[in-house]
Order: sequence, then structure tokens, then C-alpha cells
Amino acid sequence: MLVDWSRQRVLIIAPHPDDEAIGCGGLISRVTHHGGQVFVLWGTIADIADFTATGHSTADQRRQEMAAAQAFWPLDGHHLALPGDHYNLHLDTIARADLIDLIERGDHPLALANLRPTVVAIPDPSSYNQDHAALGTAAISALRPGPDTYRPQPDLILIYEEVGDPWTAGAPVITPEFFLALTDTDLDRKIAGLRLHQSQWRSQPHTRSEHALRGLAAVRGAQSGHQWAEAYHCIRATT
Repeated sequence: MLVDWSRQRVLIIAPHPDDEAIGCGGLISRVTHHGGQVFVLWGTIADIADFTATGHSTADQRRQEMAAAQAFWPLDGHHLALPGDHYNLHLDTIARADLIDLIERGDHPLALANLRPTVVAIPDPSSYNQDHAALGTAAISALRPGPDTYRPQPDLILIYEEVGDPWTAGAPVITPEFFLALTDTDLDRKIAGLRLHQSQWRSQPHTRSEHALRGLAAVRGAQSGHQWAEAYHCIRATT
């Protein structure tokens, strides 16, 4: 399937700042290089404890990292939907209908009804991470088929993958059918985009390390006849 990325308006739904780079950094690089538009709907941030040397990251850090990422790509628009302790790592406690409405018709510029994207990339609904699973499941409902007079019907809907997604109690949703070949520059920019989320960057062995991202890109490249690639599960492809 050949896609003219210069004509696309791409929406990436990222549960947390860094997911857009891990899952779609190559896609963002490709679309922005060709003159298309990229928008990121970030789910949530908060002050959280972690396993780094400092033992925590703060919402203020994450906001600074988001600003750096926005300028780096650059993004054509972004929105942080649900900041705060009540939401971060608790999106599974929010009624699914409310998350669907947030994505579909929310009072923000990146809602489907307002942005009318041509391409949407969503997180894996089978993820072990409760925020990823909640937003991925809600996104599938928000993107359900129907007349485009009722709601926008993007031509291309993709589920992106992250290195840690196969860690799940059931069968992973990701069956890669859509491969995006990456240049060396695309992959370098994907990694640089993740590094900007410095509070989330990890060294090997870790699923958010450079080694892990390059390794997955090499495997997906070998599976599709290219040096590097990103792989997606394609829900819809309309030509």
C-alpha cells in the first residue's frame, strides 16, 4: 500500500509522553519530512515514583519534555487530556464511555470530530499497562465504522507496537501487517525523540533503551525486506 504522506493529517493517541516516539517515532519522522501534518493526543502525566536513581519523575519534568518533543519533530498540534494523580496510571478506572467521548467528541482541538484526521495510530488494547489498554480499547470504539456524516472515518487506522507489549496474559493484538520502512535518519530521529523524554529514557537491558528500539526495528526490517522498519496492526486501510 503506497501512502502519500505529504497529504496526510496524522493523529497519534499516546497514553503518556514518550509513547508517541516509542511506537510511532519513525512514522512521525516520515510524515514531517514529506510535509504532512502530525498531531499527538497525550493521555496523562503526574508525579510518580520510579526505579531511577532519583526515585521519581515529576509532572513539571514531563511538561518540559513534551515541549521539547513538540519542537523537535515538530508537531502541528498536541493536547494533554487528563493530567494529575487521579488519572495517571488510573485510566482503567475511568468509565469507558467517558474515554470514548474524550477521543471522539471531546472539548479539545484533537478530538476526532474537530481534527478529522486521515490517519490514526492508537496504543495496543491488549497491553499490560492499564492506561494503554484503556485508551486503546476506547479508541477502537471511537473509531467504529459508520457514515462519515455521523463521525469522521479515517482512511488508515493502525495499532502501534512497543517492545514490551508481548508481555500480556492473552494473545497480543499486534499481528504486523503494515510495515513502514525507515531510513537511518528516521530511526535516529525516533531514538532522539525518545531521548527528549529524559525521565523515561533507560539503558539496556530495558524496553525503552536505544538497543531495544534498534533491535525491534531491525527485526521488522528483516521481516519486510528493509534495513529498518516499524510494524503496525492495520484495522482499516481504505484506498
